[in-house]
Amino acid sequence: MYICICNAVSQADVHSHVAAGACSTKQLKQACGWKPGCGTCTSRLSEEICRAQTSPAA
Repeated sequence: MYICICNAVSQADVHSHVAAGACSTKQLKQACGWKPGCGTCTSRLSEEICRAQTSPAA
C-alpha cells in the first residue's frame, strides 16, 4: 500500500527506514529523498511510523 503517491513511498518503505533508524517524519522524508508534493500523506506517514515502531519486527 502506498503511503505517499506523489513520492511513490510504500508501507514497506516506511517499515524498512524505521528499522534502519528513522524515528520521525522528517528523518523518514530525508531517507526517502522526499520531494514536496500535495502534503496529504503527512498524517498517514506519522501513523505508519508509529505502527512500524511498535510492530514485533521493528
